[in-house]
Amino acid sequence: MADSSRSDVSAETIRKLARSRKKFMLGSDVDKEVVFDFQFLVNEETVSYIQEHGKVMFLIRGPPSTGKATLSEMIREKYPTATFCCADHYFKNSFNSPSRTRESLKLSHEYCANKANVACENNARVIIIQNTHMRKWEMQHYLNLAATNNYIVIMAITLYRFDVTAEALLANNTDGLNINYFRKRLLQWEDIPPQLTGWFLCPEDASYLQSLALESLKGLTTDEEFCHIFEVYNKDEVMHYFKARRLLCCLAGYATDAYEMKNHYLSNIVQYLYGKCFTITILGYHITPSVINAVVQVDNKMELLMFEGCHDYVKNYEFSDFMNRLGINDNLSEHGKTCEFKNLPSESATATLEEWEDGEVFLAKKCSFIHLAQKGDDVFDAGELIKEFKKSLLFAADVEGKFTSESFNELNNGTAVCRITDNEWLIKAPKKISIQTIFTGLYI
Repeated sequence: MADSSRSDVSAETIRKLARSRKKFMLGSDVDKEVVFDFQFLVNEETVSYIQEHGKVMFLIRGPPSTGKATLSEMIREKYPTATFCCADHYFKNSFNSPSRTRESLKLSHEYCANKANVACENNARVIIIQNTHMRKWEMQHYLNLAATNNYIVIMAITLYRFDVTAEALLANNTDGLNINYFRKRLLQWEDIPPQLTGWFLCPEDASYLQSLALESLKGLTTDEEFCHIFEVYNKDEVMHYFKARRLLCCLAGYATDAYEMKNHYLSNIVQYLYGKCFTITILGYHITPSVINAVVQVDNKMELLMFEGCHDYVKNYEFSDFMNRLGINDNLSEHGKTCEFKNLPSESATATLEEWEDGEVFLAKKCSFIHLAQKGDDVFDAGELIKEFKKSLLFAADVEGKFTSESFNELNNGTAVCRITDNEWLIKAPKKISIQTIFTGLYI
């Protein structure tokens, strides 16, 4: 079998490896490294990236007796400086070793939550939360904590690696629990698909990319039509027109239909590549009076993870009202928060700049986007952004859907611009920007 940790593995090989990935019997003697072959454990590039640059919260979840402690130990070995939070440790660390009662269990989860709170306050790079987390409400505190403190969430789920039945859980249990307990617990399990999937940037790279976008945007101040529409007439005014988004990701999969999103999330290819480090390449910026998007080139491997499902807002009104908006939603999440642009040079964690080749072409259909900034503080509609972005790029491309050097005109300051409509621009980045990211989901 091909080494899936290598960066030169082809898209077709990845597809085959994903299809061949199987579930295991509980209690089998298969090596733990084979069972828990998550990319954040087996892929060296991913492990190195998270160790050095990530701001990641691992949420370990799964029914009792499915190897959560084993998976937790494996993650802690890979990320030895991580803060580890587990309710069970309350009983091990308490002086009197209290018995498990309703009250002591409540205290144990408060102990776990408080430890996570402190880790976030101290800006810990990696936080590991190990609890059963059978239902969404049981982990809502940690999802909110991640959103408030700008952490990327990776769900480390044991259930999906096994063929799980109540009988199998009973046979694998050493705590004297009966089969009725396991039947009840399995009925409590909730799959928690993300609101969307994508390639997420670490905070340093997010700030760096936004600073580059701002510099390119300032180049439009020599375009009289831009200045008139935006009512900005010098470079300093530009940075106050938009608000920068805190958490940046390049969109991969999205649907307003709950079942479609769940099926996409649980598909072989998404689960196989989930939590993996990808290098994405930014080609330029899409500018309208309401948004700044970075234009991202989609390669063959990224294309495996692209998905756009139902956008039936009438049929799925209740779901979309809850799920299709990125950002703050009552007290569920703060992922949609924005902040002021900083007119200061930012340092990147992983970005590299590459010169354009002579005659280089990119295709409108092979692009996704990162929503970098927006006008005002309102949360935005991801489905509407997808539609407008695709329409704009296809409209601006030539008859073959291509962008070439002839697609852009140079302003007198050297900024390469393609006027899409009277109030919409595409700016070609002075140099292509490659940035490392983590493929995961946005959970609210």
